[in-house]
Formats: sequence, C-alpha cells, structure tokens
Amino acid sequence: MVWGCMSSHGVGRLHNVSGTVKAMDYIEILQNKLLPTARDLFGNQSWIFQDHNASCHRAKEVQKWLKAQTVNKMNWPGQSLDLNPLENLWFKIGYEISKKKTFKQT
Repeated sequence: MVWGCMSSHGVGRLHNVSGTVKAMDYIEILQNKLLPTARDLFGNQSWIFQDHNASCHRAKEVQKWLKAQTVNKMNWPGQSLDLNPLENLWFKIGYEISKKKTFKQT
C-alpha cells in the first residue's frame, strides 16, 4: 500500500506502507511526509487537511498530535471514500500505469 497526499498546488511525498498502519505509524507518516509536503507546497499559507476516516486516522493519539501541530482538519463523513478526491487520483494513476503495460499474446 502507498500513502500519498495532493493539493491544488501539487502532489506530495509518497510513503510505502507494509502491514497494518497503527496510530503511531500514521503519526510518523504525517510528521515525515505530510508536514514537509505542506511546507513545500504552501509555505506560510494556511491549508486544510482531509483524510478518509480510516481507524488509525481517528485514533486519540493522532487527533492529539494533529491538534498539537495546529493542523486544520476538514470534517468528513465516514464511509464516503467515493467522494474523496484522492481516490480519483489513485484511479487515474492506476489507469495510466495499466496503459503502459504490454501483454504478450501466445
């Protein structure tokens, strides 16, 4: 699995994920990937973070960390992945990759 982020200003750093992501794993990803990406893309401008309500996103430790980092979060209804713009980006990436694959016919 891959963790990634995007905005109208561009795409961010990717992180390869193996296994189940626990709260502390997610905090490490946010610290090492999200925050540097936000600094690169927005500088000192304000920005709003949206996740898709996975269980590790809702963990108390994560919510506390986001608050401590003064990350502005968008309220987002659970079970609404189809509305998340990131899902559309992942679909497009997969589609473009599949077009580049060549298949041998036997």
